[in-house]
Order: sequence, then C-alpha cells, then structure tokens
Amino acid sequence: MKKNKSRELLFLEEETLNLKAIIAVDSIILGAANASAKLFEYKNEDEAVADALDIAYYNSLRAALLRRSMGGASIVLLGNPDKVKTEMYFRALGVFLNRWNGKLFMSISKGVSYQDLNYVGRESKYILGLEESHGGLGKIYVSRAKGLIKGLKAIAKHKLKTSSLKGLKIVVQGIGDLGSELVKQLIIEEADITITDKVYDKIKVIQDKVDNISIEKPDKIYDVECDIFCSCATEKLISSENIKRIKSKILTGGTNQALKNLKDVSILKQNNVLYVPGYIINGGDIIQMSNEKEGYGSEKIELELNDIYRNTLDLIIEAEQNGIVLCELATKKAEEYVTNISAIKMIK
Repeated sequence: MKKNKSRELLFLEEETLNLKAIIAVDSIILGAANASAKLFEYKNEDEAVADALDIAYYNSLRAALLRRSMGGASIVLLGNPDKVKTEMYFRALGVFLNRWNGKLFMSISKGVSYQDLNYVGRESKYILGLEESHGGLGKIYVSRAKGLIKGLKAIAKHKLKTSSLKGLKIVVQGIGDLGSELVKQLIIEEADITITDKVYDKIKVIQDKVDNISIEKPDKIYDVECDIFCSCATEKLISSENIKRIKSKILTGGTNQALKNLKDVSILKQNNVLYVPGYIINGGDIIQMSNEKEGYGSEKIELELNDIYRNTLDLIIEAEQNGIVLCELATKKAEEYVTNISAIKMIK
C-alpha cells in the first residue's frame, strides 16, 4: 500500500454464500472509482491482496493518463468460479456496493460474466460497462480492443514509420475476452496474425472462423519473428529468460504490465525493442465507462478513442527526447495530473 500510495484495503466475507472479497481503493481524487471485479482461485490470501492493490493502482493510472474523472479500485473475489457463483453471491456484492454511496462502481474482469454483473444490478445501481440490452454502451472488451488498435497504430507510426497495421506481423499472446476481440479488430486491419493460448478451445473458436491465422505453442511464441508482440495474457508473465528470446520490434498489449521484472526494460532497449506497457494503450474501457457514467452515447466513445493514439505517440516521443524510461514518464504524468486535480479541489 505504501508503494502504490493506496487509500484503503477492505476485507468482506459472507460464509453462508462462500463470498470472500478483498476491496482495494487506490484513489477517488479524480472521481468515483472504477472497481474491476475479478474472481479467481488464488494460491493464498497474500497473492490476492497483491493482485487487488495492483489492479486498483493501474485503474488509477489508466484513468489519469486519459484525463478521465474516475478513480481506481478493484474487487478481488477469492474462490473457484465453478463452485462459488450463484445469483445470491453477486446480489450480496451489490448490497455491499451500496454502502459506498456512489464512490465505488463495479465493472467486470476475469472470472465475472455479464450475467453476474446483471445479478449485482438487481441490488445496486453502482455498476458500469453494462451490455446495451441492460442500459449500457456494450461490452467493454470491444472498446478496450478498439483502443488497443489506436495505440498500436501510434506505436507503429513512431517505431515502424507506417500509419497502417496492414501486413504487419503481429503476435497475440492470450485469447481471452480481450485477446479474441483484439484479433477480430486486427483481422479488419488486415494484419498478419499469430496467436497462442494455454487453452486450446479458445484458439479453436477463432481457428474455426478464420483460415489465415497462424497458431503457435505457448512455449514457442517468444521465438516467432514479428513486428509487434501483444501480450493479452496473465499480468507480469514474461520472464527475463523469455525477454531475451523475443524477436519483435515492439512489445506491448492489453496486459497492464507484461514484464515479470521491470528492470528487464534495459534488455529490451539493448535489443532495440520498444516496450510500451499496456496501461498506456488499453484504456478504451475507461473511456466507455466514463461516458456511460456521464450519460453520453457510443458516438462520443468512438471519437474519444483517438485520445489513446495522440496520448501514446506524445508519451513515446517525450520519453525518447528526454532519455526517460516510458513507464516512469507515464507514471509521473499520471501522478502530476492527480496532484493538480487534488489542489484544485482544495480551493472549494
């Protein structure tokens, strides 16, 4: 908590429903916090706490970089999704959300479905990222993937000197909700795509629909020569050993932080690989949810996704011109923005 300057860490347990949750609130200075809800069977409670704090921290960073009036938080649910999920489980979570009186809004992440979110909605109005059929602006993974495309184009413009993704060799590691949406967008862009995932069924769904996509085994994916390596898999997955194997000009993706050890940025730099952490380009969902909260429609989202392109390009150029590590510059910019907003609010 000291490292991330997190605001609060709460524990919630309801034994009769097998509900055990950790709520991390990183910041509410910019506005009500977006709390991504993740249901996962962690090895232990310490691992769950660390994940909750990280998710909340990156939600704050993503909102601040895009100048959105949203704070950052997380709701980490501990347990096996196949065993603990029930309607009452999520309705109880909705009752808990109401205690925050609009300072905390729940959105979905790994292990939580739209049906689960709808159950929460039976008890609470403090939810974001709803499907259109339930009064929202559509699945947030679509906006997140579209935002990634904007970010990839900005990175390619700088590093590869091209304004298009057409014909570029792009690896997508991890074919979950976000990875599969990104692949759909890359198909539209006519990119040359290679995909991998530990779960073959996820690959097969795409393979059955698209003929010209290459498949690679998870342990061999780092050896694939490509222009862009997009990690949409587990956070902090790529080890120092695998960093050295990457044969790409660019490393980025939907994962907030793909590197297991941030010091490995130096290895990438030596190998002339541009590393753009995912939290700089994966904020399409933040743009959608902030518009949903403020009552705007889909057209405004499409327009504002261009902010990701401009923001990404500006950060890369500034980092390069000043010899600053991109991660450090992005964090500094986000923290400066939060500090300035905090000072303005003190005037009141």
